[in-house]
Amino acid sequence: MSDQEQQRPVVIQQGGNGIGLVLAALIVGGAIVYAVNIWSTTQQQKLRMPAEAIQKGVESVKEAIKPGS
Repeated sequence: MSDQEQQRPVVIQQGGNGIGLVLAALIVGGAIVYAVNIWSTTQQQKLRMPAEAIQKGVESVKEAIKPGS
């Protein structure tokens, strides 16, 4: 076979208009927002739990020192 008779390799060009990249960025962004939301919610619950425990403790002390109990 001569050089002219050899078959040229098939080149598949991959490329698009960026929709895949935009979609991936939206998914990652949504995941970050979700993770921050979950983290924020757990932080608020951690802050609220001691306050509720203190409030219950104060109420139980009030009940214990109430005259006539």
